[in-house]
Amino acid sequence: MQIFDPGIHRVEPRRSPGRIAVLSVDVEHDYGGERTDALDRLPDLLRAVREAGLPLSAFVEGRLFDERPDLCAALVEAGADLHLHCHDHRRPGDDARSLRAGAAAFTRFAGRRPTGYRAHTFRLTEEVFAALVAEGFEWDSSILPGLGLGNRREAVFRRGDYFVFDESLPEYPVASWRRPGIPFIQSYRQLLGPRLESLLDRAADLPALLIYDLHLVDLTPEGRIGETAMPAWLKAGHFLARRRSRGFADLAVLGERFRRRGYRWTTMTECHRLLAGAGR
Repeated sequence: MQIFDPGIHRVEPRRSPGRIAVLSVDVEHDYGGERTDALDRLPDLLRAVREAGLPLSAFVEGRLFDERPDLCAALVEAGADLHLHCHDHRRPGDDARSLRAGAAAFTRFAGRRPTGYRAHTFRLTEEVFAALVAEGFEWDSSILPGLGLGNRREAVFRRGDYFVFDESLPEYPVASWRRPGIPFIQSYRQLLGPRLESLLDRAADLPALLIYDLHLVDLTPEGRIGETAMPAWLKAGHFLARRRSRGFADLAVLGERFRRRGYRWTTMTECHRLLAGAGR
């Protein structure tokens, strides 16, 4: 599948009018497989963010709306901001058909169409971009500038806090330390460890729009990595990150850390409302 190419689209970088932070979780089966050991800890996540006073935005794997409506209902009951992830993480990626299947499952559950999307492993393809526009999605949050996951190292993705593609689709990228191009997400922070993270924090810059992402497997030891179909090198990375897991308590620390820096924690829906109204 051809990855979204900024060279053949108009990519308009924009700046956030203030410091905005969003805590997002990709709600999906453990390690892209069938197990739900970590996924079943969702109530613990909801309790942790409530105690930390953090709004939560959830990108839900489409098949969960049919297979685990109990978890989706728990998200709604907790006041989480609900959006669509890929339809089936067992597949190697997204396409227009899977996007429509996920949107249909979301609509059956929520009684409304999804407005925001996050692609499989941060890989926004040309096909999915076209489908997002055709299906009337209001915004996307799939681009992860930097090395590793997503692997979007193009200079244009370091020129703004967010972007508008082809004057039609706002893109709210997942956060990274922009100068070294290292993703600022839970799994990478755990891989780096506190000392290296502190060094990066002093030497590198984070965007004014901070879209933070995590997975339940980042915070819990239950997911069985060895039973997945992931390549050995990726299993090793997940295993190391999980061994360094800071657990649910880290979320309260993270929330306070960025409040002290002047960030306002909000949801993806509210973020889109603020930035759509801010224009350029």
